[in-house]
Amino acid sequence: MTVMELAMAMTVGLIVITGVFTMLDTSVRLNTGVMSKTDAMQRGRLAMDTITQELRSQVCLNNLNNPAIVATKATGDTVTFYSDFSSADGDRPPEKRTLTFDRTNGNITTKIYRTAKLKPLPADFPLNPSVTQLRLENAQLQKKTSGEEIPFLQYFAYKWVGDRPVAEEVLTPAANGLNAAQAARVARIDINFTSRPTGAKDDKKGVRLSDQIMVRHADPNLSVPDPRCV
Repeated sequence: MTVMELAMAMTVGLIVITGVFTMLDTSVRLNTGVMSKTDAMQRGRLAMDTITQELRSQVCLNNLNNPAIVATKATGDTVTFYSDFSSADGDRPPEKRTLTFDRTNGNITTKIYRTAKLKPLPADFPLNPSVTQLRLENAQLQKKTSGEEIPFLQYFAYKWVGDRPVAEEVLTPAANGLNAAQAARVARIDINFTSRPTGAKDDKKGVRLSDQIMVRHADPNLSVPDPRCV
């Protein structure tokens, strides 16, 4: 084999090896991206299912003075409400829950306050949570194309559209949350967040998740459609 033939063979070999490694690198990056998206979707979907289940469990604590949503405890990042996961026989007391998105670490958590009384009043719940459960870590708020953040939680009340009530009236929390009148009117809650892959520092591989729930005691068929604790 001449020097020229050897050089030609080496050149062809280098081209082939470069192509193979380029394909391998691309395949690895694509596979990593798919795995990251899958991780974000799985964790985010599980968290969303749990959150919506919790919010759908809302109950009026005992009378008109204690609706499901606790006044001054409902903002764009957190909501405190009374819930009931007992059977139809009412075999266990209702609980107070605080669902929170933490802007500092991106965690979504639920604090659960338990009492032994089957028919408790607000004062019967402890000041400190009985347990704190992590729903999702490394989450992020969604953003509009303008860059404006979409709140983790959005609240809506019924308003009349034509001859029927529709849950479209936006209830905007003040700095200290929804007031008592607003809290009593909440008929729908929208949940929005971006689930990011484990350990991700940005949302390039994040998955945007949104859902909405109607509160259990909201009935649009009533002549006065605002939720009623009866």
